[in-house]
Amino acid sequence: MFDVSWIFTRLAGVFLFGGILLDAEIIILISNLISLHMNLGLRVILNDYIHINKIKIALLFLIRVAGIEISRYILEILL
Repeated sequence: MFDVSWIFTRLAGVFLFGGILLDAEIIILISNLISLHMNLGLRVILNDYIHINKIKIALLFLIRVAGIEISRYILEILL
C-alpha cells in the first residue's frame, strides 16, 4: 500500500522538527533533511500524477537539479 519513500519522507519531517528544537549546530543535518523531504515528496507526487514517461523523466531531472541548487543556497547562507 505504501512505498519506502513514504517512510523516509515522514522520518525526514520528524528529524527536521527535532533538529530545530535541539541546537543550532544541527543546521547542516536540517538542510539535508529539507532537501531529502522535498525530493522524496515531489517524486511521489510526480509518480502518482504524471503518466507520460518522457515528461516524467524531464521533471525528475529538474527535481534533482532543484535539490542541488537549494542545498547550495542553504550552504551559502550558512557560510
